[in-house]
Amino acid sequence: MRLTELSGQGGCSAKIGQQDLVAVFSQLVTPAAGPLLVSAASMDDGAVYQLREDLALVATTDFFPPPVDDPRDYGAIATANALSDVYAMGGNPLLLLNLVGFDLAALGPEMLREIVEGGAEVAREAGCAVAGGHSIHTAQPIFGCAVVGTVDPRRLVTNAAARPGDRLVLTKPLGTGVVLSAHKQQRAAAEILAEAVSVMRQLNGSAAQAMLESGATAATDVTGFGLLGHAHNLANASGVAVRLLADKLPVIPGVLELIGQGLLPGGSRRNLELARSRCRIGEAVDPLLIQLACDAQTSGGLLIAASPPGAELILSAGVGAVEVGEVLPRRGGEPFLELV
Repeated sequence: MRLTELSGQGGCSAKIGQQDLVAVFSQLVTPAAGPLLVSAASMDDGAVYQLREDLALVATTDFFPPPVDDPRDYGAIATANALSDVYAMGGNPLLLLNLVGFDLAALGPEMLREIVEGGAEVAREAGCAVAGGHSIHTAQPIFGCAVVGTVDPRRLVTNAAARPGDRLVLTKPLGTGVVLSAHKQQRAAAEILAEAVSVMRQLNGSAAQAMLESGATAATDVTGFGLLGHAHNLANASGVAVRLLADKLPVIPGVLELIGQGLLPGGSRRNLELARSRCRIGEAVDPLLIQLACDAQTSGGLLIAASPPGAELILSAGVGAVEVGEVLPRRGGEPFLELV
C-alpha cells in the first residue's frame, strides 16, 4: 500500500489555514512577557523561554501525514521539518520527542520502524538526541517531533525585527508542495521527486550558522503557509513592508511545468486565495510564479532579513541562498507585502 493513499493531504500542505488559526487561537495565546521572550502571538517558528542572561530554551512541535511513499524518507523529512523551527531562531536543537499516529495491524511494525529510523538518521546528523515520544492508534499515519533546543538570548533571531534597507535571502528552492501533489497522483517524474526529497531532507543548520554570522535582523522558515504567507508574518511582526521579486524566486527544476498542469495542492490553493486578499501582486507577474510563491512548502528553507553586507555573507556561504527581495518602510494603509 502507498503511504500517500492513506492521507488527504500530506506534509505541511495539511496545515490548517492561517486565518482559521487566528480566529480560533488569537485570544488564547499567552503574550510574550518576562522570561517568555517569544510566544505564538507573533506567529514565529518556536517559543523561547529565558533561563538566564546567556541561555534560553527554544521549544517547537511539528507533525503531518505522509508526504511521500518511502517510510524512511517520510521520517527524515518530518524530523528535518521540525528541527527547522529551532534553526530559524538561531538555536541549537538538543533533544526531540517523536509524535506518532499509526495503525500497526494494517501497516505492520516494520513500516513504523523505518519511519522512526529515518527520523533518527536526521536527528543524529543534527546532533540532537531522540529522547522518547508518544504514540496513538490512527487510521491515517502521522509522524513528527516536539523539539527542545537552546539559544543565547543576545543572539536570538525572531520574525519581528526586520529593518527597512535589509535584503531578503531564501536558502532552499520552492516547489515541494507541487511535487508532493504530483507524486500523490503518480504524475511526478522520478528525478523531480528525488530532487524534492533531497531538498526536504536537508537540514537548515548550516544556513542558520551563516545567518548568525551575518548578524541577521529577522528570519522565519518557509513551510505550509508558503513564501508569501511566512513573509507576511515577518512583515507584520516587524512593522515593515516586504517586496518579493517573482523572477528571482528559486524553484526546483520541473515544478513550473507541474503547476501549469494544475498540480497545486489544497494547502497552496488556500494560501493563494489569502495572498490575493492581502498582497499587492504586480500585473506583469507570471501566474505560475504567483502560485509558486504560495506553494505550501514542506521542510523549506530559511527566509532571512539582513543588512546588505550581511546578506552578501549569507549568499557567499555556500548554503544555496538566493536573494529574493527587500525590506521597506511601511506606508500608511498600503499593503505591506508585494510580489512584483
